[in-house]
Amino acid sequence: MAAKPSWWLHIPEIRSMLADIRLPVIDRAAIEQLFGLGRRQAIELLNTFGGYQAGRTLLIGRDQLIARLDAIADSGDLRQEAARRERLAVTVENVRRTRESEAVRIPISPEIFSTRMRTLAAGVQLRPGKLEIEFAGTEDLLRKLFGLAQAVANDYAGFEQAAVGGAGREQIPA
Repeated sequence: MAAKPSWWLHIPEIRSMLADIRLPVIDRAAIEQLFGLGRRQAIELLNTFGGYQAGRTLLIGRDQLIARLDAIADSGDLRQEAARRERLAVTVENVRRTRESEAVRIPISPEIFSTRMRTLAAGVQLRPGKLEIEFAGTEDLLRKLFGLAQAVANDYAGFEQAAVGGAGREQIPA
C-alpha cells in the first residue's frame, strides 16, 4: 500500500476547523493553510476533490470538502494509514536504537573468552536467587555482563550450582 498524504492523519482536526468556518466555499489559500500544503499540492487536492474555477480562483464547496474528508475517514484507509505510520515509527526507532548499540565497543581481553564461574571479574557475585554486579560506568557493566555470559557458556554446571545452590536443576511443570 502506498503512503498516504501526511494530512490524512489530521483529518479530524481539519474537519473540525472546516465545521467552524461558516463560508460556503473554500479557496486554494485556505486549503494550503488547513492541510499544510504548498500551492501546487493544494491545486491538485482541489482538482481531486471536485473543486471548480471561478475566474482565476479555484474553489470547493465547504460541505463538499467535509463530505470528502468524512468519506476518507469512514473508509478504513485512515486507520490502516495510521497503523502503517505507527509501525514505521517503531521500526525507525528500533533501527536507531540498534545503530546506537552497535556503535558501542567494549574493550575486552582475550582471556574473557575462557572465563568460568570461579574466575568471574571482581565485583560479580552470583548466589542462589541473587546476582550482584558492582560497576563503574556502562562499559564496565557491559564488560562484566559479557564475562558472566562467557562463564555461563563455558561452565554451565558451575553457573547452575551458583544460581540455585544444591537444589540442582529447577523443575519446570509439564
